[in-house]
Amino acid sequence: MVVFRKIDIPVDKTHESFPLFDWLRFVLASVVALTHERVIGWEHAGNLAVQVFFALSGWLIGGILLRTDRHHLPKFYYNRATRIWIPYALAVAFLYSVAALREGIDGTWLRCLFFDGTFTHNWFINPSQPMPLHGTGNHFWSIAVEEQFYLAAPLLIVLLPFGRSAIFWTLLAIFAVLSGSWYGSISLGVLAAVSRPKFKTWQAVIALILSSAAMYAIDYQIFAPGVAISVVLLTSRQGPRSRAGEFLGGVSYPLYLYHWVGIFIANLFMRHSPAVGIVAYVFAVAAGIAAYLVVDRNVMRWRGRFYRPLAGKVLMGIAYALFAVGVTYGAAA
Repeated sequence: MVVFRKIDIPVDKTHESFPLFDWLRFVLASVVALTHERVIGWEHAGNLAVQVFFALSGWLIGGILLRTDRHHLPKFYYNRATRIWIPYALAVAFLYSVAALREGIDGTWLRCLFFDGTFTHNWFINPSQPMPLHGTGNHFWSIAVEEQFYLAAPLLIVLLPFGRSAIFWTLLAIFAVLSGSWYGSISLGVLAAVSRPKFKTWQAVIALILSSAAMYAIDYQIFAPGVAISVVLLTSRQGPRSRAGEFLGGVSYPLYLYHWVGIFIANLFMRHSPAVGIVAYVFAVAAGIAAYLVVDRNVMRWRGRFYRPLAGKVLMGIAYALFAVGVTYGAAA
């Protein structure tokens, strides 16, 4: 993920620390889990939480890339690949192994695994069509969007001569939001990072809330990005991170990846109980904590020792190649 020594998805401790982001990530992952467990009834709750995740990535990754030159891009790709790929690959392997044991391996299984493995889920997997385990892995679409951002952002911010321009990101964000694409909230996050020295947070938040409130009556897809970046800006207070916050922030990613495990376990033992959703959430948090302790925390602890510029370049090449293969096959199929 970047030039600096220790980063926790994706905060660079040597420069800036946003303690509320740790708690925010855990709350957002919990909202997604509780929505899928049908504890939260509002139809847009899970998606809005994901939109805030996107805006948060745009803000943090955008800020990191603004401080990165092209010579340090291999370290950026290395940190992103190790932080995101390793936990994600294990989660995908686990889910598809369970699907193979329960349902067998068929064309749908192979097709969905291919697009999840090439970070193109959001482009070529239709959630209304059959998926392994009745669509249990459909939340992986957002990981694909995040990975596509990690591939595009360095090219746009670091390599383009106008990539650090607020005007460029304003136009890109307007297009992304109005077109209803997956990248609206992320683009607004980057725009906020680029424009950060030039505005007062409270002024930007008030303007965004007012405009977003007006947009809700027109279209949720336009409303959501404005709310998402408003939440990020409101919680972007700098200060020291607490140990509890760091732990819960670290748990948020594996909780997001593995919350379906809680649903499976709860439904196995108490399918018809009115408390099944809450029990599923408890098991989901337990699964997230276990995955964090076994995988994510150790990745963050050890990855710096194995970094070499060549490793970053190789992972960078693999990332673009996987995406290119996925897009090529998906377009041709």
